[in-house]
Amino acid sequence: MSRRRTGRDIPGRSSGSSEKKNFQMRKAARSKRLPHVFTTINRRGATTLLTTQGTQTYTFEKGVDEAVIEMVGGGGGGGKRGKALSASAGGGGAGAKITFTISDVAPGTVLTFNVGAAGAAGTHASNSGSRATAGGDTTLTYGGITYTAGGGNGGAGGQDTAGDAPDSAGGAGSQSGGTNSTFSATAGNNGVARATSGTGVGGTSVGIGHSWGAGGNGGSQNNGTASGAAGTRGFVKIT
Repeated sequence: MSRRRTGRDIPGRSSGSSEKKNFQMRKAARSKRLPHVFTTINRRGATTLLTTQGTQTYTFEKGVDEAVIEMVGGGGGGGKRGKALSASAGGGGAGAKITFTISDVAPGTVLTFNVGAAGAAGTHASNSGSRATAGGDTTLTYGGITYTAGGGNGGAGGQDTAGDAPDSAGGAGSQSGGTNSTFSATAGNNGVARATSGTGVGGTSVGIGHSWGAGGNGGSQNNGTASGAAGTRGFVKIT
């Protein structure tokens, strides 16, 4: 009785499993000859806040090559009320806000920020309307460009006699040494002075959803104190 011949017995023929294996091997070999395409994985989405004044750093992790940065300058301090109860002081100006995007950043790159300090409240008033301390600038230098979110001006002290203290300008934003097309700036809100026992209101923060970079209120009879209030320090948000 003759034995039935199978594909395995016939020269030049292979079983189904062997053919499948050979096909996969040929496919793998062809794929190695194709051009390779490398995709950069961007894990943006997490938010980092830097709110301590002074030098702060941020390091890009592997897989992150782009970031949107928001910076706000420190708020100016509020001025001190004058000798007369009705000689109200002015509020401090708010720090400016700037936003921009940096791209194609290598892993391990370290950004070094200077977060602007809060402006101190005024310590004395006089006929010259002595001002409180301005808020500090929040800065970053990267790629040859220096980004600056300016601090707000200090609030003016009250006069020796009743009268207005002048408004206090908010900070301004700038970029220097180059141009980033994604850069935008919002000037800080002015600190406002009020006459005759009014309230010198500090400029409100121009940041979204927080009070960093706000100006301090000025001293006045309505505020219940001759002393002004300090501003709030700047901050940095990275997403």
